[in-house]
Amino acid sequence: MLAGTSGAGKSTALQTLSDAGFYTIDNLPLPLVPNFVQLSVTAPPKFARTALLLDIDSEEKLTQLLQLIKTIKDPQRLKLMFIDASKEKITKRYGETRRPHPYFDPARDHSLSDTIQREKELLQPLKEIAHIVIDTNEYSVHDLRREVHTFAESLGPHGSKQVRINFASFGFKYGAPIDCDLIVDVRFLPNPYFVPELKEKTGLESIISDYVLRTPQGEEFIKRYADLLSFLIPNYAAEGKAYIKIGVGCTGGKHRSVAVAQKLSLLIPEGPYLVSVKHRDLGRE
Repeated sequence: MLAGTSGAGKSTALQTLSDAGFYTIDNLPLPLVPNFVQLSVTAPPKFARTALLLDIDSEEKLTQLLQLIKTIKDPQRLKLMFIDASKEKITKRYGETRRPHPYFDPARDHSLSDTIQREKELLQPLKEIAHIVIDTNEYSVHDLRREVHTFAESLGPHGSKQVRINFASFGFKYGAPIDCDLIVDVRFLPNPYFVPELKEKTGLESIISDYVLRTPQGEEFIKRYADLLSFLIPNYAAEGKAYIKIGVGCTGGKHRSVAVAQKLSLLIPEGPYLVSVKHRDLGRE
């Protein structure tokens, strides 16, 4: 199932799932969802992978959907993707496209910002139970399509689960990402920025990785955090999460966080997991 805030990219996500081989349905009436999910078990192969874009515009519909999700007999067959973006970013997008927000209510909303905030508050309970939350603040259409397509591939050809682990380095001075399941602050590690011959290099280079990680605190941190992940990830997976995003932050997102994210990604076994690494702020000044 696919849900999210208006203007965040739901339509693009649904089209991407269609391109990935999913049978897609836009705005299926909520009372039909349980029957459709059960029907997909015995339906022809065409319906084995189905994506439902849900239109939730009232507390009544939200309550109904949350109750329906609890009644699904085979919850492992049901995955919820939530597409989100900040209020500021969505406001900008509507301003650029000059399209009206579908839920603007002049009786309650003084501005577009009020409408967006009201929708985000309504959908928060749904976001909290989503298997994957995709924050499109920094995404182009192509970035979003790649993210959704990668998630679709992680589900396997018939919806079988292979958990995807994504490490994402970032710089705190540019803001922490809002879609991480875990965030770790590595600003306590030695900072190559203050070494003139290392300042212009990045955490992708061995000289920086060695400087950051081959220290007593670096080695101890990697050992302890890898042990924590070896405990957390299987338990997240057992609860039905198909996507786990782990943010690693330093000051600028160029040295320490990059080196740590790269190192941690190599310590995750590739058999049951799909592991990827992204460096959000690596190219920034």
